[in-house]
Amino acid sequence: MPNTHYNDAEIAAALEACAREPVHIPGAIQPMGCLVSLDADMARIRQVSANIEDFLGIGVADALAGEAREVLGTELMDLLDTELVKQDSSACVLTAQREVRGERRRFHAVAYHSGDAVVVELEHLMCPDGHRLLDKVNDWLVEAGQIDDIDTLLDALTRKVQELTGHQRVMVYRFDAQWNGRVIAETHLPAAESFLDHYFPASDIPAQVRRLYDANRVRSIPDASAQAVPLVPPCGPGEAAPLDMSRGVLRAVAPIHQEYLTNMGVGASLSVAMHEEGRLWGLLACHGLEPRPLEADLRDALCALAQITMPRLMLLQARADTRLLHDIHDSNEILSDESGRLLGPDDLVQRHGAQWLDLLDASGIALVTGKESSGMGALPAEENLVAMADWLSRFQRHDAPWHTQALVKTPLAPWQEGDLCGLLAIALPTESTHWLMLFRREQRNSRRWAGKPEDTPMMRNGQLTLTPRRSFAQWQDEVRGQSRAWRDIECRAAGDLAKNLAVLTSSHEIAQLNERLHHANRKLKSLAYSDSLTGTWNRYRMEQAIDAELNAAERHDRSFAVLLFDIDHFKHFNDTQGHEAGDRVLVTLCSVLQNLLRPTDNLGRWGGEEFLVLASDCDLVGGVHLAERLRQSTEELDLGNLGRVTISIGVAAWRPGDSRKSLVARADEAMYRAKEGGRNRVENAPDSAAQA
Repeated sequence: MPNTHYNDAEIAAALEACAREPVHIPGAIQPMGCLVSLDADMARIRQVSANIEDFLGIGVADALAGEAREVLGTELMDLLDTELVKQDSSACVLTAQREVRGERRRFHAVAYHSGDAVVVELEHLMCPDGHRLLDKVNDWLVEAGQIDDIDTLLDALTRKVQELTGHQRVMVYRFDAQWNGRVIAETHLPAAESFLDHYFPASDIPAQVRRLYDANRVRSIPDASAQAVPLVPPCGPGEAAPLDMSRGVLRAVAPIHQEYLTNMGVGASLSVAMHEEGRLWGLLACHGLEPRPLEADLRDALCALAQITMPRLMLLQARADTRLLHDIHDSNEILSDESGRLLGPDDLVQRHGAQWLDLLDASGIALVTGKESSGMGALPAEENLVAMADWLSRFQRHDAPWHTQALVKTPLAPWQEGDLCGLLAIALPTESTHWLMLFRREQRNSRRWAGKPEDTPMMRNGQLTLTPRRSFAQWQDEVRGQSRAWRDIECRAAGDLAKNLAVLTSSHEIAQLNERLHHANRKLKSLAYSDSLTGTWNRYRMEQAIDAELNAAERHDRSFAVLLFDIDHFKHFNDTQGHEAGDRVLVTLCSVLQNLLRPTDNLGRWGGEEFLVLASDCDLVGGVHLAERLRQSTEELDLGNLGRVTISIGVAAWRPGDSRKSLVARADEAMYRAKEGGRNRVENAPDSAAQA
């Protein structure tokens, strides 16, 4: 009946009723065994199953009126007295014999506490050779330990179980994050349809049933069509609710599940829970097309096979995860080697991004630092990356990864581009919030469902209920707008990478700050020591240099010379050509004269149009020769439409007892003699006091 006949509220109520179905208290058992419920002291009988006479040879009325030892036998009661006290919340499995109608019978017993009651479930123990099953379990222990691939391990498990049980279909069924199940391994006979790679919706195994698998790992239904056997009386003395049989194996099949199995064409079913670190990971599921009795010992052996398999599976998964972390660690070691090179974010990503994309199975990687980004591969535009990082910085924790496989369903949807649906973002642990972002493309996935994943609402007994789907023919849908999900180990590996990147980006930022500081210091030094117009040393710096030369001359008797010059008629030049033209002359002249000096010589502006040359390791003769070269070069300098200029130079060489003031004064006196002598000439100060 189509869903459109009912409104949303009615369907929601039906879903809620389905979720509340009391599958753990059916008030009945399957006919493969019988049940006896005892009081807390295990002296009196509270309830029995209506078929108790078939197993123990005692009628219901006699059993309820009798004592526990009379009903269950002395051997089993002695075992219960010693073994059940050792159990707290789990069931204990026992084997005992009892005489029934003059015949000695062996029973498999499952005993557990249920509220104030002690429940004993009995099945005939028919297996003639328990050692054979033990050998099979030991063989599997060895075989599983030699398998190094998860798919191979699960395929081998389904083959082993099919050989032992004879079921036509044996599957390993894994749950996803939404509790949909996918068949990831299967062995089936030709008579049974394959469900490999098929999906089963979460509603097929609802939450209350999944919780039962946490308490009881085995669910055996040897005959899906068998009539349930009621408990007598329906409830224990003084109790309003039926007996909780969550920990037992005989619990009757819920009518909706019977209908489900019938619609699937399954006559017998066995499910064994597979847990990973205490959480339901999946199921080992067996289907028989016809009712198929299953020995209790064999059922226990199959549970052992599953329990052996899971630690091996987790070990293999851990090995694969360790390889990923090892590869990331190797990448981090390479990054550590880069730390001395002070690579920037862009250089880091360009140098190593391809390796990270491969390790983390990503389509694009970006390192967002403030308003800038560095990236490789398929990425949104930089402004969208920055916008995403800004949102993450404001609204997300910085100590845990943020990830999605469907960006369109998140607040980051406005900045998604193209088919980049998946994002893993990790904040770098730095003072300035930077983000490492990994993107994945859309992974279109055609899912094959075992029947269309929806239940049909139907009126039954005046109440709207959900009925199981009637067809399990393959039904396919296409998942779009999602990337492959990010695994926990990938988030952890990316987190390790982010920590290493944080060190390198911080080092780069510190290096940049230091470089800016050095640049500022150089600029300050230049402002302190240089003439702002010509770029030559200023008077303050020249005075320092002269003082240094005076000290060296006194200590080492090393001569040096000072050349003081100015431009002839420069005031008239400024008045006629303008000060801007005068400034151009000064800049050009200094550039030309600087090229004529030795590396050890220094040119500085002494004031106005006066300049001073400090010639190290130079006597008076050398100073005069240098001055003449400067004069000639100036005279030959072509200033275009500004014409030509000349300079007058005074030269003074150091002599013992000189001070900076006396030395420069002698050079100044010589320069004025050059001007008085007609300009555009060189004059030297006397070389000794006697000459002066």
